[in-house]
Amino acid sequence: MKKIVIFLISATLLICSFDLNAQTDGCQFRFVLSDPLNLTGWPPERGISVTVDGVEYGFINLPWGTPSAEDTLMLPSGEIHFLWIGGPFNPFRHYFEIYNSIDELVFTSPDDFTLPEGLFFTYQNECSECLPLTDFEGEYNQEAKVVNLSWIAPESEYVTGFDILRNGVLLAHVDSITLFYSDNTSEFEDGDYKYCVIPTYPYVCDLEEKCFETYINNVGIKNYSLDLLLYPNPARNELRVTSYELRITAVEIFDVFGRKQKAESRKQKAESGKQKAEGEIVINISHLPTGVYIVKIFTDQGEIVEKIIKQ
Repeated sequence: MKKIVIFLISATLLICSFDLNAQTDGCQFRFVLSDPLNLTGWPPERGISVTVDGVEYGFINLPWGTPSAEDTLMLPSGEIHFLWIGGPFNPFRHYFEIYNSIDELVFTSPDDFTLPEGLFFTYQNECSECLPLTDFEGEYNQEAKVVNLSWIAPESEYVTGFDILRNGVLLAHVDSITLFYSDNTSEFEDGDYKYCVIPTYPYVCDLEEKCFETYINNVGIKNYSLDLLLYPNPARNELRVTSYELRITAVEIFDVFGRKQKAESRKQKAESGKQKAEGEIVINISHLPTGVYIVKIFTDQGEIVEKIIKQ
């Protein structure tokens, strides 16, 4: 059963007759329309009818009173037939260009009177290059409180980037040359988490998700950060970790991928022959590259996770 749907988009009337079951995936085609001489639009009965394998997907028209506009249609794989409908074609009244899913110009209306009513252009549309990720991996580093994801991009020149989803919600979109992502989980509630990475294309693809599932456990990590001094931040050469209330036993520094970069144990200062109650650790970080780091601080009352910037 076919349904008729009428859209008004960007002042351009788009009438589509389509089979809803046929649009599980497809490529976006762009139409640039104009009335080059009169600047008043096309007569309402004239325009471009688009069919794929016998199914009509749209009728493209430049509304009366509109000198120029653009419209798009999502078309599946198959043989596309473009037909001029509604009477004689007039190059002084009708001008259009058709671009495929990677924005290549595939047809320009003629500048003479040779465009007949009926079929004027056939295009073999292949939207089958919806390739999934390969070698997808995920890991949860509980010690550093970070989830790391990595993958190898599909062998397709049309990949535009990657969507990162956490529990079904878009977390981030990265470009096509990025092949890893890290998520700091230090403030997460305990529970099950599912991370998925999906390649994106300039057309719609129905791809099987590549996912990593893990249980995040932050039990026992309490936040005593109000009793803690972590300075300077940003830091260049030294990082000082000091508390007047907590006994600091150790400090570990991780990069954003969860790899341990530095570790120091507590040093107590002596004053007047006795040790102070406060704990302090001074860490030399001059050798670390510039960037963001995760600092895990072990105290007598729990663990604290903070971020610092290394200049």
